[in-house]
Amino acid sequence: MPPATDQTAHHQAADEETGFHVSTEDQIVGDRVPALPIEVLCQVLDYVQFFPAAQRDLWALTLVSRSWYAAAVASLYKKPDISGKNFGFFVRTLCPSINAHIRKTSFSSMVKELNMSKLVHDSTKSLTSRILGRLKDGLEIFVAPQASFAVNCLAALSKCHYLRELDLSYVSESIGLLQLLRSVSKLSRLEKLSIRCKLDYPADRGPPKVVWPPKLKALRLSACINGNDFVIFNTIPKSLISLTLRHCRGLNGESIRTILMNSGDVLESFQFEPRTSDSLIYIDLPHWIEHAPRLRRLFIPASSSSIRTDYDFPIPLRYSAQNPHPLEHLEFDCTHLDLYGSELDYEDIWLAIAEGYLGRVRRLGFRHQFNVQPWRTNRTELQDLDDLLRALAREDGQEANIKEQDAGVYICS
Repeated sequence: MPPATDQTAHHQAADEETGFHVSTEDQIVGDRVPALPIEVLCQVLDYVQFFPAAQRDLWALTLVSRSWYAAAVASLYKKPDISGKNFGFFVRTLCPSINAHIRKTSFSSMVKELNMSKLVHDSTKSLTSRILGRLKDGLEIFVAPQASFAVNCLAALSKCHYLRELDLSYVSESIGLLQLLRSVSKLSRLEKLSIRCKLDYPADRGPPKVVWPPKLKALRLSACINGNDFVIFNTIPKSLISLTLRHCRGLNGESIRTILMNSGDVLESFQFEPRTSDSLIYIDLPHWIEHAPRLRRLFIPASSSSIRTDYDFPIPLRYSAQNPHPLEHLEFDCTHLDLYGSELDYEDIWLAIAEGYLGRVRRLGFRHQFNVQPWRTNRTELQDLDDLLRALAREDGQEANIKEQDAGVYICS
Protein backbone atom coordinates (compact mmCIF):
# COMPACT_ATOMS: atom_id res chain seq x y z
CA MET A 1 0.00 0.00 0.00
CA PRO A 2 1.71 3.21 -1.09
CA PRO A 3 1.51 6.30 1.10
CA ALA A 4 -0.99 8.83 -0.23
CA THR A 5 -2.29 11.82 1.59
CA ASP A 6 -3.27 13.41 -1.73
CA GLN A 7 -3.08 12.54 -5.42
CA THR A 8 0.39 14.00 -5.98
CA ALA A 9 1.90 12.25 -2.99
CA HIS A 10 0.29 9.03 -4.14
CA HIS A 11 2.04 9.19 -7.50
CA GLN A 12 5.39 10.00 -5.92
CA ALA A 13 5.24 6.79 -3.83
CA ALA A 14 7.94 4.16 -4.21
CA ASP A 15 7.52 0.41 -4.49
CA GLU A 16 9.81 -1.20 -1.91
CA GLU A 17 10.31 -4.33 -3.98
CA THR A 18 11.21 -2.72 -7.32
CA GLY A 19 12.37 0.76 -6.24
CA PHE A 20 10.39 2.23 -9.13
CA HIS A 21 9.29 5.84 -8.71
CA VAL A 22 6.53 7.59 -10.62
CA SER A 23 7.00 11.30 -11.04
CA THR A 24 4.42 13.99 -11.67
CA GLU A 25 5.69 14.31 -15.28
CA ASP A 26 4.65 10.72 -15.92
CA GLN A 27 1.22 11.62 -14.60
CA ILE A 28 0.87 14.53 -17.02
CA VAL A 29 1.86 12.37 -19.99
CA GLY A 30 -0.64 9.74 -18.93
CA ASP A 31 -3.46 12.25 -18.97
CA ARG A 32 -2.86 12.97 -22.69
CA VAL A 33 -4.16 9.49 -23.52
CA PRO A 34 -7.85 9.59 -24.53
CA ALA A 35 -10.04 8.72 -21.54
CA LEU A 36 -11.99 5.47 -21.58
CA PRO A 37 -15.70 5.44 -20.71
CA ILE A 38 -16.36 4.89 -17.01
CA GLU A 39 -18.25 1.66 -17.85
CA VAL A 40 -15.06 0.19 -19.35
CA LEU A 41 -13.00 1.20 -16.34
CA CYS A 42 -15.48 -0.45 -14.00
CA GLN A 43 -15.40 -3.66 -16.05
CA VAL A 44 -11.60 -3.78 -15.82
CA LEU A 45 -11.64 -3.14 -12.07
CA ASP A 46 -14.23 -5.85 -11.47
CA TYR A 47 -11.97 -8.26 -13.34
CA VAL A 48 -8.69 -7.23 -11.70
CA GLN A 49 -9.86 -7.42 -8.09
CA PHE A 50 -10.04 -11.23 -8.26
CA PHE A 51 -6.38 -11.62 -9.27
CA PRO A 52 -3.94 -13.02 -6.65
CA ALA A 53 -1.89 -9.82 -6.98
CA ALA A 54 -4.94 -7.54 -7.06
CA GLN A 55 -3.45 -5.07 -4.58
CA ARG A 56 -0.38 -4.43 -6.70
CA ASP A 57 -2.39 -4.32 -9.94
CA LEU A 58 -4.88 -1.81 -8.56
CA TRP A 59 -2.01 0.39 -7.38
CA ALA A 60 -0.50 0.26 -10.87
CA LEU A 61 -3.82 1.31 -12.38
CA THR A 62 -3.97 4.40 -10.16
CA LEU A 63 -0.68 5.53 -11.76
CA VAL A 64 -2.02 5.50 -15.34
CA SER A 65 -3.95 8.76 -15.36
CA ARG A 66 -6.27 10.92 -13.30
CA SER A 67 -9.35 9.11 -14.62
CA TRP A 68 -7.85 5.70 -13.75
CA TYR A 69 -6.83 7.05 -10.36
CA ALA A 70 -10.36 8.25 -9.61
CA ALA A 71 -11.83 4.92 -10.67
CA ALA A 72 -9.35 2.58 -8.95
CA VAL A 73 -8.41 4.30 -5.70
CA ALA A 74 -11.57 3.21 -3.87
CA SER A 75 -10.98 -0.42 -4.85
CA LEU A 76 -7.34 -0.11 -3.82
CA TYR A 77 -8.21 0.92 -0.28
CA LYS A 78 -11.37 -1.19 0.08
CA LYS A 79 -9.46 -4.28 1.22
CA PRO A 80 -5.80 -3.35 1.81
CA ASP A 81 -3.26 -6.16 2.04
CA ILE A 82 -1.45 -5.19 5.25
CA SER A 83 1.91 -6.70 6.25
CA GLY A 84 5.02 -5.59 8.06
CA LYS A 85 6.50 -4.17 4.84
CA ASN A 86 3.79 -1.67 4.02
CA PHE A 87 2.23 -1.06 7.44
CA GLY A 88 4.23 2.14 7.92
CA PHE A 89 2.96 3.51 4.59
CA PHE A 90 -0.58 2.56 5.52
CA VAL A 91 -0.40 4.32 8.90
CA ARG A 92 1.06 7.52 7.42
CA THR A 93 -1.76 7.54 4.87
CA LEU A 94 -4.63 6.86 7.25
CA CYS A 95 -3.29 8.51 10.40
CA PRO A 96 -1.03 11.38 9.32
CA SER A 97 -1.47 13.02 12.73
CA ILE A 98 -2.03 11.83 16.28
CA ASN A 99 -4.56 14.62 16.67
CA ALA A 100 -7.80 13.27 15.20
CA HIS A 101 -8.95 16.79 14.24
CA ILE A 102 -5.91 17.62 12.13
CA ARG A 103 -5.21 16.54 8.55
CA LYS A 104 -8.18 14.29 8.02
CA THR A 105 -7.92 12.09 4.95
CA SER A 106 -10.66 10.86 2.64
CA PHE A 107 -8.97 7.46 2.31
CA SER A 108 -10.20 6.35 5.74
CA SER A 109 -13.82 6.11 4.59
CA MET A 110 -12.77 3.87 1.66
CA VAL A 111 -11.47 1.04 3.88
CA LYS A 112 -14.19 -1.59 4.25
CA GLU A 113 -12.16 -4.62 5.30
CA LEU A 114 -9.04 -4.46 7.48
CA ASN A 115 -7.12 -7.65 8.23
CA MET A 116 -4.24 -7.07 10.67
CA SER A 117 -3.63 -10.75 11.45
CA LYS A 118 -0.25 -10.70 9.64
CA LEU A 119 1.09 -8.12 12.09
CA VAL A 120 2.82 -9.19 15.29
CA HIS A 121 5.01 -6.43 16.72
CA ASP A 122 4.65 -3.92 13.89
CA SER A 123 1.88 -1.97 15.62
CA THR A 124 1.06 -0.89 19.16
CA LYS A 125 -2.17 -1.05 21.13
CA SER A 126 -2.62 2.71 21.06
CA LEU A 127 -1.95 2.81 17.31
CA THR A 128 -4.52 0.06 16.66
CA SER A 129 -7.04 2.08 18.65
CA ARG A 130 -6.20 5.20 16.63
CA ILE A 131 -6.61 3.32 13.33
CA LEU A 132 -10.03 2.05 14.39
CA GLY A 133 -11.01 5.58 15.32
CA ARG A 134 -10.07 6.79 11.84
CA LEU A 135 -11.89 3.97 10.03
CA LYS A 136 -15.10 3.97 12.08
CA ASP A 137 -17.18 5.64 9.34
CA GLY A 138 -16.75 2.86 6.78
CA LEU A 139 -15.20 -0.27 8.33
CA GLU A 140 -17.33 -3.39 7.85
CA ILE A 141 -14.90 -6.27 8.51
CA PHE A 142 -12.06 -6.25 11.05
CA VAL A 143 -9.54 -8.95 11.99
CA ALA A 144 -7.52 -7.90 15.03
CA PRO A 145 -3.73 -8.37 15.34
CA GLN A 146 -2.21 -10.74 17.84
CA ALA A 147 -0.12 -8.53 20.12
CA SER A 148 -1.38 -5.01 19.48
CA PHE A 149 -5.04 -5.32 20.44
CA ALA A 150 -6.19 -4.99 24.03
CA VAL A 151 -8.85 -3.56 26.31
CA ASN A 152 -7.95 0.02 25.43
CA CYS A 153 -9.05 -0.66 21.81
CA LEU A 154 -12.63 -1.54 22.80
CA ALA A 155 -13.76 2.09 23.08
CA ALA A 156 -12.77 2.81 19.47
CA LEU A 157 -14.20 -0.54 18.36
CA SER A 158 -17.59 0.28 19.88
CA LYS A 159 -17.88 3.30 17.54
CA CYS A 160 -17.49 1.23 14.36
CA HIS A 161 -21.24 1.06 13.80
CA TYR A 162 -20.96 -0.37 10.28
CA LEU A 163 -19.12 -3.53 11.39
CA ARG A 164 -20.61 -6.75 10.02
CA GLU A 165 -17.78 -9.16 10.89
CA LEU A 166 -15.39 -9.02 13.86
CA ASP A 167 -12.59 -11.52 14.43
CA LEU A 168 -10.68 -11.31 17.73
CA SER A 169 -9.53 -14.94 17.73
CA TYR A 170 -5.85 -14.04 17.11
CA VAL A 171 -5.61 -11.70 20.12
CA SER A 172 -3.13 -13.04 22.67
CA GLU A 173 -4.39 -10.93 25.59
CA SER A 174 -7.42 -12.57 27.13
CA ILE A 175 -10.29 -10.08 27.38
CA GLY A 176 -13.24 -10.50 29.72
CA LEU A 177 -16.44 -11.66 28.03
CA LEU A 178 -18.71 -9.13 29.73
CA GLN A 179 -16.28 -6.29 29.10
CA LEU A 180 -16.06 -7.23 25.45
CA LEU A 181 -19.80 -7.60 24.96
CA ARG A 182 -20.48 -4.23 26.57
CA SER A 183 -18.50 -2.73 23.70
CA VAL A 184 -19.93 -4.77 20.81
CA SER A 185 -23.50 -5.41 21.96
CA LYS A 186 -24.61 -2.04 20.54
CA LEU A 187 -23.21 -2.78 17.08
CA SER A 188 -26.56 -3.27 15.40
CA ARG A 189 -25.12 -4.56 12.09
CA LEU A 190 -22.70 -7.12 13.53
CA GLU A 191 -23.48 -10.59 12.14
CA LYS A 192 -20.27 -12.61 12.60
CA LEU A 193 -18.26 -12.63 15.83
CA SER A 194 -15.17 -14.69 16.63
CA ILE A 195 -13.73 -14.15 20.12
CA ARG A 196 -11.20 -15.61 22.50
CA CYS A 197 -12.00 -14.46 26.01
CA LYS A 198 -12.31 -15.28 29.70
CA LEU A 199 -15.32 -15.21 32.01
CA ASP A 200 -15.00 -12.04 34.07
CA TYR A 201 -17.61 -12.50 36.79
CA PRO A 202 -17.40 -13.96 40.34
CA ALA A 203 -18.18 -17.66 40.31
CA ASP A 204 -19.89 -17.56 43.73
CA ARG A 205 -22.44 -14.95 42.59
CA GLY A 206 -23.40 -16.69 39.40
CA PRO A 207 -23.20 -15.23 35.89
CA PRO A 208 -25.07 -11.99 35.22
CA LYS A 209 -27.24 -11.45 32.18
CA VAL A 210 -25.13 -11.42 29.04
CA VAL A 211 -26.18 -9.10 26.20
CA TRP A 212 -25.12 -10.14 22.70
CA PRO A 213 -25.26 -8.10 19.46
CA PRO A 214 -28.92 -8.10 18.38
CA LYS A 215 -28.41 -9.39 14.80
CA LEU A 216 -25.67 -11.93 15.48
CA LYS A 217 -25.81 -14.85 13.02
CA ALA A 218 -22.48 -16.64 13.51
CA LEU A 219 -20.56 -16.99 16.79
CA ARG A 220 -17.14 -18.63 17.19
CA LEU A 221 -16.28 -18.75 20.88
CA SER A 222 -13.12 -19.84 22.66
CA ALA A 223 -13.34 -19.55 26.45
CA CYS A 224 -12.75 -21.53 29.62
CA ILE A 225 -16.41 -22.42 30.07
CA ASN A 226 -17.28 -25.06 32.66
CA GLY A 227 -20.46 -27.04 33.00
CA ASN A 228 -22.04 -24.45 35.31
CA ASP A 229 -21.31 -21.54 32.97
CA PHE A 230 -23.57 -22.61 30.12
CA VAL A 231 -26.27 -20.20 31.31
CA ILE A 232 -24.39 -17.41 29.53
CA PHE A 233 -26.10 -18.73 26.39
CA ASN A 234 -29.56 -18.07 27.80
CA THR A 235 -29.67 -14.67 26.11
CA ILE A 236 -28.23 -15.65 22.72
CA PRO A 237 -30.25 -13.80 20.05
CA LYS A 238 -32.72 -15.85 18.08
CA SER A 239 -30.97 -14.76 14.88
CA LEU A 240 -27.98 -17.07 15.56
CA ILE A 241 -27.68 -19.74 12.85
CA SER A 242 -24.06 -20.89 13.34
CA LEU A 243 -22.23 -21.69 16.59
CA THR A 244 -18.65 -22.95 16.88
CA LEU A 245 -17.01 -23.76 20.24
CA ARG A 246 -13.25 -23.99 20.83
CA HIS A 247 -11.24 -24.96 23.92
CA CYS A 248 -14.28 -25.16 26.21
CA ARG A 249 -12.78 -27.95 28.29
CA GLY A 250 -15.50 -28.12 30.93
CA LEU A 251 -18.56 -28.40 28.69
CA ASN A 252 -20.74 -31.43 29.38
CA GLY A 253 -23.76 -33.01 27.75
CA GLU A 254 -26.26 -31.06 29.85
CA SER A 255 -24.71 -27.73 28.86
CA ILE A 256 -24.87 -28.68 25.18
CA ARG A 257 -28.52 -29.57 25.55
CA THR A 258 -29.19 -26.20 27.20
CA ILE A 259 -27.41 -24.35 24.38
CA LEU A 260 -29.50 -26.16 21.78
CA MET A 261 -32.71 -25.52 23.70
CA ASN A 262 -31.98 -21.78 23.76
CA SER A 263 -30.81 -21.39 20.17
CA GLY A 264 -31.99 -24.53 18.38
CA ASP A 265 -35.08 -23.08 16.72
CA VAL A 266 -33.00 -21.38 14.01
CA LEU A 267 -29.56 -23.00 14.48
CA GLU A 268 -28.28 -24.53 11.23
CA SER A 269 -24.62 -25.24 12.05
CA PHE A 270 -23.15 -26.43 15.37
CA GLN A 271 -19.43 -27.27 15.50
CA PHE A 272 -16.97 -28.45 18.12
CA GLU A 273 -13.42 -27.92 16.98
CA PRO A 274 -11.03 -30.81 17.72
CA ARG A 275 -10.38 -31.47 21.42
CA THR A 276 -12.79 -28.76 22.52
CA SER A 277 -14.01 -30.57 25.63
CA ASP A 278 -12.63 -33.29 27.89
CA SER A 279 -16.03 -33.95 29.49
CA LEU A 280 -18.06 -35.03 26.46
CA ILE A 281 -17.35 -38.74 26.81
CA TYR A 282 -20.99 -39.66 26.38
CA ILE A 283 -22.80 -38.15 23.39
CA ASP A 284 -26.59 -38.31 23.34
CA LEU A 285 -27.00 -37.42 19.68
CA PRO A 286 -30.70 -38.34 19.24
CA HIS A 287 -31.82 -36.14 22.11
CA TRP A 288 -29.38 -33.36 21.17
CA ILE A 289 -30.75 -32.89 17.68
CA GLU A 290 -34.32 -33.14 18.96
CA HIS A 291 -33.86 -29.56 20.22
CA ALA A 292 -32.44 -28.33 16.87
CA PRO A 293 -35.11 -28.90 14.20
CA ARG A 294 -33.23 -26.86 11.54
CA LEU A 295 -29.72 -28.17 12.13
CA ARG A 296 -27.94 -29.12 8.89
CA ARG A 297 -24.25 -29.22 9.89
CA LEU A 298 -22.99 -30.88 13.07
CA PHE A 299 -19.38 -31.51 14.07
CA ILE A 300 -19.13 -33.29 17.44
CA PRO A 301 -16.75 -35.45 19.50
CA ALA A 302 -17.24 -39.17 18.88
CA SER A 303 -18.08 -41.78 21.49
CA SER A 304 -18.74 -45.50 21.20
CA SER A 305 -22.47 -44.86 21.70
CA SER A 306 -22.92 -41.64 19.73
CA ILE A 307 -25.65 -42.88 17.40
CA ARG A 308 -27.70 -45.12 19.72
CA THR A 309 -29.90 -47.32 17.58
CA ASP A 310 -30.43 -49.98 20.26
CA TYR A 311 -33.83 -50.49 21.87
CA ASP A 312 -32.66 -49.92 25.46
CA PHE A 313 -32.60 -46.18 24.68
CA PRO A 314 -35.56 -45.45 22.37
CA ILE A 315 -35.08 -42.78 19.73
CA PRO A 316 -37.35 -39.74 20.19
CA LEU A 317 -40.59 -40.23 18.27
CA ARG A 318 -40.17 -36.82 16.67
CA TYR A 319 -37.62 -38.23 14.19
CA SER A 320 -37.72 -41.64 12.57
CA ALA A 321 -37.08 -43.36 9.24
CA GLN A 322 -40.37 -41.94 7.97
CA ASN A 323 -39.60 -38.47 9.34
CA PRO A 324 -35.79 -38.09 9.46
CA HIS A 325 -34.00 -35.12 10.96
CA PRO A 326 -32.90 -32.50 8.34
CA LEU A 327 -29.21 -32.96 9.28
CA GLU A 328 -27.14 -33.25 6.05
CA HIS A 329 -23.48 -32.96 7.09
CA LEU A 330 -22.18 -34.88 10.12
CA GLU A 331 -18.56 -35.08 11.27
CA PHE A 332 -17.16 -37.03 14.22
CA ASP A 333 -13.99 -35.99 16.04
CA CYS A 334 -12.44 -39.38 16.82
CA THR A 335 -9.15 -38.11 18.28
CA HIS A 336 -10.30 -38.96 21.82
CA LEU A 337 -11.16 -42.53 20.80
CA ASP A 338 -7.78 -42.86 19.07
CA LEU A 339 -6.00 -42.36 22.41
CA TYR A 340 -7.63 -45.51 23.80
CA GLY A 341 -7.70 -47.54 20.60
CA SER A 342 -11.51 -47.43 20.40
CA GLU A 343 -13.64 -47.13 17.31
CA LEU A 344 -17.11 -46.06 16.30
CA ASP A 345 -19.74 -48.63 15.46
CA TYR A 346 -20.00 -48.08 11.70
CA GLU A 347 -22.92 -50.53 11.45
CA ASP A 348 -25.00 -48.34 13.77
CA ILE A 349 -24.19 -45.30 11.65
CA TRP A 350 -25.21 -47.18 8.50
CA LEU A 351 -28.53 -48.22 10.09
CA ALA A 352 -29.26 -44.70 11.38
CA ILE A 353 -28.81 -43.32 7.84
CA ALA A 354 -30.38 -46.12 5.82
CA GLU A 355 -33.27 -46.99 8.12
CA GLY A 356 -33.35 -44.41 10.90
CA TYR A 357 -33.54 -40.82 12.03
CA LEU A 358 -30.40 -39.67 10.11
CA GLY A 359 -31.91 -40.45 6.74
CA ARG A 360 -31.00 -37.08 5.22
CA VAL A 361 -27.25 -37.20 5.98
CA ARG A 362 -25.24 -37.03 2.74
CA ARG A 363 -21.74 -36.04 3.93
CA LEU A 364 -20.06 -37.99 6.72
CA GLY A 365 -16.65 -37.11 8.13
CA PHE A 366 -14.25 -38.73 10.60
CA ARG A 367 -11.42 -36.72 12.13
CA HIS A 368 -8.52 -38.82 13.45
CA GLN A 369 -5.04 -38.26 14.77
CA PHE A 370 -2.48 -37.93 12.00
CA ASN A 371 -0.92 -41.35 12.75
CA VAL A 372 -4.23 -43.26 12.63
CA GLN A 373 -5.36 -44.75 9.32
CA PRO A 374 -8.87 -46.18 9.80
CA TRP A 375 -9.43 -46.65 6.06
CA ARG A 376 -7.08 -49.63 6.19
CA THR A 377 -8.67 -51.53 9.09
CA ASN A 378 -12.27 -50.48 8.35
CA ARG A 379 -12.08 -50.14 4.60
CA THR A 380 -15.17 -52.27 3.90
CA GLU A 381 -17.41 -50.46 6.42
CA LEU A 382 -16.32 -47.02 5.22
CA GLN A 383 -16.80 -48.00 1.57
CA ASP A 384 -20.33 -49.25 2.34
CA LEU A 385 -21.14 -45.93 4.00
CA ASP A 386 -19.71 -44.01 1.06
CA ASP A 387 -21.73 -46.04 -1.44
CA LEU A 388 -24.89 -45.52 0.61
CA LEU A 389 -24.48 -41.74 0.81
CA ARG A 390 -23.77 -41.37 -2.89
CA ALA A 391 -26.74 -43.56 -3.81
CA LEU A 392 -29.06 -41.51 -1.60
CA ALA A 393 -27.72 -38.28 -3.10
CA ARG A 394 -28.35 -39.65 -6.57
CA GLU A 395 -31.95 -40.37 -5.63
CA ASP A 396 -32.37 -36.82 -4.32
CA GLY A 397 -31.80 -35.40 -7.80
CA GLN A 398 -30.29 -32.12 -8.90
CA GLU A 399 -32.49 -30.01 -6.62
CA ALA A 400 -30.83 -31.39 -3.47
CA ASN A 401 -28.57 -29.22 -1.32
CA ILE A 402 -25.73 -31.77 -1.52
CA LYS A 403 -25.14 -33.19 -4.98
CA GLU A 404 -23.86 -36.70 -5.69
CA GLN A 405 -20.34 -35.50 -6.48
CA ASP A 406 -20.14 -33.81 -3.07
CA ALA A 407 -21.72 -36.64 -1.05
CA GLY A 408 -19.89 -39.50 0.64
CA VAL A 409 -17.35 -40.23 3.39
CA TYR A 410 -14.19 -38.22 4.05
CA ILE A 411 -11.42 -38.68 6.59
CA CYS A 412 -9.23 -35.86 7.88
CA SER A 413 -6.68 -35.26 10.62
